[in-house]
Amino acid sequence: MSKLPSDLQYAFVESAGKPIPFGDEQIVQGDRWELSGSAVFEVRFADGPTFENQSIRLSIKKPGRIGLSDGTFVQVVAIHDQPDLPRFVRHFVEPNGSSMLVYNAYAIVRAGERFEESWTGNAGMVVTRLSETSRRYECSNNVGAFDRTNLVFDVTVLPADAPWLPREIYT
Repeated sequence: MSKLPSDLQYAFVESAGKPIPFGDEQIVQGDRWELSGSAVFEVRFADGPTFENQSIRLSIKKPGRIGLSDGTFVQVVAIHDQPDLPRFVRHFVEPNGSSMLVYNAYAIVRAGERFEESWTGNAGMVVTRLSETSRRYECSNNVGAFDRTNLVFDVTVLPADAPWLPREIYT
């Protein structure tokens, strides 16, 4: 396995954001989905304990937009894993020529205040293509050495007319 740099943030700056080799895999800061039309993005956290203090970000540049359950649209949505929330979510996406960026964020505390950051310290992700429409993300936050188990989730792109709730919930 390739020896990782001691500071991924510095390595990403030096590489101008290019992937960092990690054995037969690569560590990236974010992952782009190119969409040919509207779709539904389903995000599912991996089984096991919740990934508290970690979140997933979906981001799209204008004129693209991400639909929320209240009918409003945004360019960025944060998805948190908490014990009192479902471990999945679906968002309608209208790309309008833009690509969707998936990346991780994490909570840090500085001077007693909580902040959310991305792309600092040893943060990064290994992305595994599961199928043409599904990918697994194994993410490290910025604390300590690279640890791809800090946040694990899958993203699946579904047809634009997919129901709001997964089949196991409404049947």
